[in-house]
Amino acid sequence: MEKTVRRYGVASPRALLLGVTPEYAAMGWPAGTRLLAVDRNRAMIGHVWPKQGLPAGATVIRGEWARLPFPSACFDLVVGDGVTFAHGAKGLEREVARVLRLDGRYLLRAFIRPDQPESPDAVHADLEAGRIGSFHAYKWRLAMALHGTLDEGVRVADIWRAWRARVPDAAALARRMGWPPAVLATIDAYRDAAAVYAFPTLAELRLGLLADFDLLTIRFPGYELGERCPLVELRPRWRI
Repeated sequence: MEKTVRRYGVASPRALLLGVTPEYAAMGWPAGTRLLAVDRNRAMIGHVWPKQGLPAGATVIRGEWARLPFPSACFDLVVGDGVTFAHGAKGLEREVARVLRLDGRYLLRAFIRPDQPESPDAVHADLEAGRIGSFHAYKWRLAMALHGTLDEGVRVADIWRAWRARVPDAAALARRMGWPPAVLATIDAYRDAAAVYAFPTLAELRLGLLADFDLLTIRFPGYELGERCPLVELRPRWRI
């Protein structure tokens, strides 16, 4: 993400961060970046927004991504992490295109499900066989294995139920895999969650963005599950 921002090459850019992803908020922004973040969740802002390492003057406000409280064409950059097909964010792409300058950039790490879905049992078999390197990779694979159509998505609470049905003793798994118990405990926040996640296929991702953006680059990182986490660089389409 840092390399993509630097390649864009605008001096002292005005940047909008969708959410409070700390790795993006505190990354190496260009000198003079004016960074503003928007998140709807007060608890996330309080617990996740970094206290240091931010560009000077960086601020965060509460708000809805699909109804951004900014005038049109006021940002050089919009950056997001897995936000494009978030349920409850209908119209997000159109709103991002609206607040970007015509030669601005929309940069996001997308989360995509494979064209050929795997079953939850297959994901668990890989877990038992030690073929999954991190709990977060397991969690995303399980979520995508439970996924319906793009309109249906996957209920977050169903991810927790599928996990508990297959792993009744999380502490034993943590010891066997060498994973910190606190990392496994992150899935407990899913237990009673009403949220729904939606993961497009690569084709659905492209189709969902074509109305409002030109796709400039798409890169797949080399880390575990990187083939499902492309970094996408987009430019707003011509508009009246």
